[in-house]
Amino acid sequence: MMEEAKPIQLSKSILDMKFMKKTKERVQKEQEDAEGKAMYSNEITEEMKKSGNIIFTETSIFNCRNLVEGRLSFGGMNPEIEKLMTDDFTKKKQEVERKKETDISDEKMAQEYSTLVDTIGNKFSGKRNKNKRKFLKPSEDF
Repeated sequence: MMEEAKPIQLSKSILDMKFMKKTKERVQKEQEDAEGKAMYSNEITEEMKKSGNIIFTETSIFNCRNLVEGRLSFGGMNPEIEKLMTDDFTKKKQEVERKKETDISDEKMAQEYSTLVDTIGNKFSGKRNKNKRKFLKPSEDF
């Protein structure tokens, strides 16, 4: 029966001394890491530990903000640049059209919407509205 040896900890008053600042920071960091591991130990899998950190770096802000990169030309001042701009515009337009394609047809969407409108209408109609007769348009037999 071996008892687990607890690491020796320095007192708070000693760690507060000027020359012990780095040690105090290191001790606090170790405590925070231990608390974090204890807190998330059941959520972190072995695969996550083995894979390490996955970091994506983007060298330009253009992709993050969807900005137009490069030179622009208008009014036929630089036909080569304008050709590149139109090609890029058509590519983006095709991507948008592809995204617009949906699994639900327009007719089915209209049908679902109409049933939704009826359901909400029934919810807000009270007893008074249910018993009232609707106005009937007179026939045009003159």
